[in-house]
Amino acid sequence: MGNSLFHKDSPEPPRPPTPFELIESEVSHLKRGSSTRHGPHAKTRTLPWLLVLAFCALAWLYTMDAVIHAWDKGEAIRAYLYLHNYGTGPLADRLAATGIFSREEIDVLNHRSGSFQGYYTSPDAAALKAQGIIDHMTAVQLLHDGKYEQLDRVGRVRYLLFIRPGVFVPTDWAFLDPTVTG
Repeated sequence: MGNSLFHKDSPEPPRPPTPFELIESEVSHLKRGSSTRHGPHAKTRTLPWLLVLAFCALAWLYTMDAVIHAWDKGEAIRAYLYLHNYGTGPLADRLAATGIFSREEIDVLNHRSGSFQGYYTSPDAAALKAQGIIDHMTAVQLLHDGKYEQLDRVGRVRYLLFIRPGVFVPTDWAFLDPTVTG
């Protein structure tokens, strides 16, 4: 018998998608090079890291005199004792004249006794260290006196950032400096 007029042939049921068809949109997304988490509008993290780096650089430029002063004072104590007792007295006097020591500290260092030959291998090594400290203290003084032409690159940047606008830049912090004991 023939098909009834009231009976329709139902279309074939749709076939289930293959696994490749299921993940096709994600694969094409990965091929575009954008982030999977954020989609096509991937967020970059470069700017926050650059801001953190810039803030750290400004903080270092602001505090570097005080930190380097504390480091240099520890080295200056050793260099002064060595030069005063075994080396050249005039270089020890120039080191003391930089202002890295107070008058009381110089008196304590002059009356300190002991063997200081183990501090440096030779008077030349002590003289080289003392000259480096003298040069740094001179550069700090030039910076705070506003002698722009005589500064190095870092000094000029610091002058433009802090000294010229009138921002106080600390030269030393007592809590960082080593103490001179008798």
